[in-house]
This record gives sequence, C-alpha cells and structure tokens, in this order.
Amino acid sequence: MKYRLKSDREVVVRHDYKKEIIFSPSDFVRPEFLLQILTIPPNTKQRLHFHKKQTEVYFVLEGKALVYVDKREFTAYPGDAFMSGPHEMHYLWNQSNKEFKLAVFKFDIPKEEDTEWVGKGKSESKDQNLKSKN
Repeated sequence: MKYRLKSDREVVVRHDYKKEIIFSPSDFVRPEFLLQILTIPPNTKQRLHFHKKQTEVYFVLEGKALVYVDKREFTAYPGDAFMSGPHEMHYLWNQSNKEFKLAVFKFDIPKEEDTEWVGKGKSESKDQNLKSKN
C-alpha cells in the first residue's frame, strides 16, 4: 500500500491550470500511470491540446465547466466523468467565478513528452514546480 500526504504532492502551476500530482509513474508497478488533481482557475480557458499515446479519465470534484473533447462539448458538474483518448483534441473552459477541480487518471504514459499544444498560446506558459504547503 502507498499513502501520500497532501503536503508531499508535487504541484505544477501554469497560466491556465494547476496540477497536484498524487501518484506519479514511479509510484506504480507499471510506470505508465499517473493520478493527479487538476484545477482550472475561474474564468479560464485551457489551451487546446491532445496526447499522442496516453488516455485521460476525468472525474469532476468541484465546480462546473465546459468540456470539449473530439469536436463535442458538454457542461460537466461534480460527479460527472469523461475520458479523452490518444489524438482526441480537448480543453476545459471554466466560465464561472469558482475553481473547477477534477481528479485525472492517466494511463499509457510514454517516457517522452506526449502533450501537443495546438495554436495560440502553445508555448507561452510559465511553469512553476512547487511543494504544497497545505
């Protein structure tokens, strides 16, 4: 069994989202999995992107947002779940004044970078890796 304190999580902050990595690939027997909490700030549209090999399974924890996956849009609420597979374009758009928070389970993560950012803003992020103080 593995147990991870919230204070031990790696936190990555970008201009259109924050992710808290709960279990990284090195925590799994097969290193192609990852579990994280993803937060989209209020009034923020995530950049359009896709993954070459990995699949992401999302479970909404808090808030509501517009979800775009593979030319389909829907509004996601707490308790909803959705998935994006390899090469499916997707983004999250939090149009509310509250954070949108999801649990994201990734699998089939390759060793090399797998995310392709599409269009405007694809290289404008300023990344910060932090340890949570909560």
